[in-house]
Amino acid sequence: MPNKAFVLQSEIERLTGFGIEQLRKWRQRFGFPSAQYEVDGRAIYSRESVDRLLVIKRLIEAGFRPSQVVANTAADNVKMAADLSRFKPEVQRSESTNAFISLLKQADSEAFNALLRKSRAKRTMLDFVEQTISPLMVGIGDAWLSGEIDVYHEHLCSSMVQRYLITQTLKSKPKPAFPIFLFALPPGEHHQLGLLMAEAVMAEAGAYIVNVGTDMPLDSLKLAATACKADVVTLTFSFSYPLRDVVPTLTHLRRLLPPRMQIWAGGAGLSQVRRAPAGVRIMAHFGEAISALGELMRAGNVPANRPAQPG
Repeated sequence: MPNKAFVLQSEIERLTGFGIEQLRKWRQRFGFPSAQYEVDGRAIYSRESVDRLLVIKRLIEAGFRPSQVVANTAADNVKMAADLSRFKPEVQRSESTNAFISLLKQADSEAFNALLRKSRAKRTMLDFVEQTISPLMVGIGDAWLSGEIDVYHEHLCSSMVQRYLITQTLKSKPKPAFPIFLFALPPGEHHQLGLLMAEAVMAEAGAYIVNVGTDMPLDSLKLAATACKADVVTLTFSFSYPLRDVVPTLTHLRRLLPPRMQIWAGGAGLSQVRRAPAGVRIMAHFGEAISALGELMRAGNVPANRPAQPG
């Protein structure tokens, strides 16, 4: 992290992945993280708060709920993270993951990108994200938790993987009469890696891809879906998205969109949702999305006169 006592509100989102609205709710409920304000009214957070949020992020990724960790002292959470690392069963990292981590330690971005290309060669995008990218991100998290790498290694890894996935998505050519997918992250959500993996998989399968970005207000998402004539609106929810907000968000979006537009949702934030809202399909893995695309095509509900590009 930068060697300074405070970081701006926009920077804390980039460093931790937690949205400002989520932090505000935590501050109201748990008293953390507190914000200070500069003379121009800009909110700033202490470096200690950012460090503490990074530990909280790891604990939530490991399965703890915010109510179990946000109100704890920094020392208690550090001890929980250390105990988690010490006592959890050892997970054997693949040779591929070890190679990627080794290159991150050397800050060898060129070799890292070359290894991405080599790992992708002659494999479907579905195989690539499930067998290379997903295990890599788990391995990166474990390596940070054990002190093997610094947080900047994780950010470097995420940045390079995201750029690679975007490049691969742009190379894919949509197939005639295939559906238009509108991809977005819901209000307060900033973790986009899972969304980009889903995009790359669906783009290779032939779908038209439109991405309207992160932290998207639902009313704006409705306008975007109408404008690009979307057949499917796809959202992903990360581990840090408040569980209590998932179903209400999906339910409200379902009310906003016309019945013909399907809503698909995925991500770690849905793992504890027991029942999907009516009219929403929850995807547990990327392969399920491919199967659902096949069902959509067989149903014949996609207009046959799709333009070369959506819109």
